[in-house]
Amino acid sequence: MRFGQYLKAELVMRVGVLQLHDIRLGFEYIEGDGVPIVFMGGVSSTTATWIPVLDLLKTNRPVYLVDHRGHGRSSRVEGGDYGKLTGQVSDTCQFLEKVSGRSVLVGHSQGGIQAFYATGVRPELVAGLYSEDVTPHFVANNRHVGSPFIGAMKSIGLELDKALAAHEKGSEMADRIAGISLGGDITFGDVRSRELLNSMADEVLQMDPMVFKTMFEDDAAPAFNLDDTLRAIRCPVHVACGVPKLGGLVIDSDLDDLRAKGCEVTSTNFKGVGHSVHADALEHYVRDLAAFLDRVD
Repeated sequence: MRFGQYLKAELVMRVGVLQLHDIRLGFEYIEGDGVPIVFMGGVSSTTATWIPVLDLLKTNRPVYLVDHRGHGRSSRVEGGDYGKLTGQVSDTCQFLEKVSGRSVLVGHSQGGIQAFYATGVRPELVAGLYSEDVTPHFVANNRHVGSPFIGAMKSIGLELDKALAAHEKGSEMADRIAGISLGGDITFGDVRSRELLNSMADEVLQMDPMVFKTMFEDDAAPAFNLDDTLRAIRCPVHVACGVPKLGGLVIDSDLDDLRAKGCEVTSTNFKGVGHSVHADALEHYVRDLAAFLDRVD
């Protein structure tokens, strides 16, 4: 592993690299005391998405922000196949084993799905799981097939190809993202401020376009048994839920099934926001996350 240091906002971040067999994982780190927190973002984000959360959270715990393979500081996959998430779940398990140790996992979207499966595979390494607007049912039950959300992600990939070919900057990529439909007549531009669109564009431009093309194909369900995964989870679980009509991906039966499989699960319904709860309801999200952390050690 290699480490460096730089200043981001008011946070002193250390930069590290974990070299695995076939991939290089880039991450950022803040020293602290207690059980660490490992943050993992969504399919269209890098570690930068968590900086506003950390600015408000002000935790004394060690914190790790991890870039998925094909994102940010992490290396790209040879051949460009990011499907089924099996490799990404392995990345998470190895990060816990080799870098952070037993930790609280905080995951949004793709990061939340990875967190669930990694917790089922290595339950002894996870002290708590906070999942933002997703459970693994979304892919395991094939709800991603034909989903407006997945359609939007694929559209971002197409626009990213065009932006890279034209050597466009973040503001131009933000214009492209703003016009992408989230379902019906709702676009990213309708639900995201210009500041958030610019941030999203900057992150997307650091990604492998193949992520968007291969991540959520119709047969993209991870190669893990969902029931076995859920039954293996032994830590507290909390799910932050957006509004389905605004793009939220969690439905009541997902939470019911978690409880039926023996998970110690709680949830919070966030009003007026869709899938990106931490971006669109930042202060409420941080209060909710802090309350969960207070009961996990």
